[in-house]
Amino acid sequence: MIKIDVIVSDEVAGLFPFQIPLLQKYVVKVIQTSDFSECDINIVFIDDKTMSELNEKYKGTPGSTDVLSFSLSEEDSDVLEGEVYVSLQSAKEQSLGYDIPFEEEIVRLVTHGLLHLTGRVHDTEENYKSMTEDTEDHVKSFFADGDQL
Repeated sequence: MIKIDVIVSDEVAGLFPFQIPLLQKYVVKVIQTSDFSECDINIVFIDDKTMSELNEKYKGTPGSTDVLSFSLSEEDSDVLEGEVYVSLQSAKEQSLGYDIPFEEEIVRLVTHGLLHLTGRVHDTEENYKSMTEDTEDHVKSFFADGDQL
């Protein structure tokens, strides 16, 4: 069973540019490239204030960040369970700073978070390069497939 929930907090509802089924379809495509055939994932879009609270409480790091992933899977489980939190405010600021479309930055952050849920890390230069390349491939496929707004 594949279950993807997309949750947009009231604080950022006006910023959210996607149709939820479109994003759910994309998440399924990303997950299908991993070793998991079943999943239960929440993608949650929040503001910087909430992200700051999560980052401090669960990661011990003060201040906001753009994306956080929390794996809820049992060790050695075939079922991928977890949550990805994306700050839409940070995504907006980063898109302006990088001079890229806001939607593209959101897809990039969601993808990055999903890859972390599947066990990917960027703890070495080699892992960072590999994860970045895979993220960019997924982002390109999202827009190449005509899956934009």
